[in-house]
Amino acid sequence: MSTEEAVVYPTYVILGSGGHTAEMCKITKALLQQQRAKDSDKYQPIRFVAANNDETSDRQLLAVLGDSGTDSLLRVPRSRNVGQSWLSSVFTIIYALLWSCWLIWRDRPQLVLCNGPGTCVPYCYAAYMWRLLGRLPAHSRIVFVESFCRVETLSLSGRLLLPLADIFVVHWPALAKRYEDRPNLRYFGRLF
Repeated sequence: MSTEEAVVYPTYVILGSGGHTAEMCKITKALLQQQRAKDSDKYQPIRFVAANNDETSDRQLLAVLGDSGTDSLLRVPRSRNVGQSWLSSVFTIIYALLWSCWLIWRDRPQLVLCNGPGTCVPYCYAAYMWRLLGRLPAHSRIVFVESFCRVETLSLSGRLLLPLADIFVVHWPALAKRYEDRPNLRYFGRLF
């Protein structure tokens, strides 16, 4: 690559089954439909990340964004399956973390955007680590949008990511009040 070519840093949008994907599709669509085209272009290319056994996200992504969304879908190992024992989860979480470290190292995303599925946790930790070590650009960000259904308490993913997310968005005033001392927490009202 010549020095004249600009390095392209993608945006990672982490999907989860069902409601998480529906929320992320709405956020992504809003991101792409900003009034100023220049602002939406800076988030390109977008790479969607979904667990390798998550077929629901494929359908939702196709319905909302068309073929443009499914063309850039990365399949990754799931951190933990619903109902999986905590003991066996240790091994799948380690595997997912190693996989996410490699993908973040390879792609160097400028933005990791997620909203709560367990699949997002290793990617956020990997992005945080690589940014600290200088692999990611200094302007890279981790944005966590807590799921709309979390009214009074944070999800497990939210509790794990609150300390390291650059921006942590909640939808409900009770959560904003409860965590008002956190400088990274933002409350814009209901986004959906």
